[in-house]
Amino acid sequence: MLTDLFLKMLNREASSPERGAVRILDSLRITEGQTIADIGSGGGYFTLEFARRVGVSGRVFAVDSKRKYLDFIRRQSERAGLDNIEFILAESGGVGLPASSVDLIFARNVFHHLPEPAEYFGNLGAALKPGGRVAIIDHMPNRGLSFVGLFKHFTPVEKIRETMESAGYVLYESFNFLPGQSFLVFGRHNEKH
Repeated sequence: MLTDLFLKMLNREASSPERGAVRILDSLRITEGQTIADIGSGGGYFTLEFARRVGVSGRVFAVDSKRKYLDFIRRQSERAGLDNIEFILAESGGVGLPASSVDLIFARNVFHHLPEPAEYFGNLGAALKPGGRVAIIDHMPNRGLSFVGLFKHFTPVEKIRETMESAGYVLYESFNFLPGQSFLVFGRHNEKH
């Protein structure tokens, strides 16, 4: 019960106009038929929006390390009549996405939780289709007393760039419309955008 309440709160926060949800979705230029992996899908707001945008010919992988979160998203997707979502319980060994299967990997507020982000995203690269992208949104360091600052729930932009470059990626795009957050899109280093 508390988990459901917490996840509903997460979804309300993710979908709020101040958090730029529609601009995030539009910036990703999602098209029908694509396959998207929502890493750390949490309450599933973006998972469900991705599922709507890729349509019946597309597919979304909801990936999270908490089974309760995936169960919550499953119930939400059933209520919404969306049956193009697959649920993956992430384990310490990785997420198990099929090789060359994903057009977009989306990780919002996840990067700062990863103990070895270079290794993690390096391994995830095998799941990308040729020309596939990785979108990372994370909190930036801020001054003052806040949950983000006190609990170190942030990653400096330079650290994200360095980490992703060391994992074999190159920065494709950077957006600056999210207050207090960075929004970077990467591709594989050996591919042209």
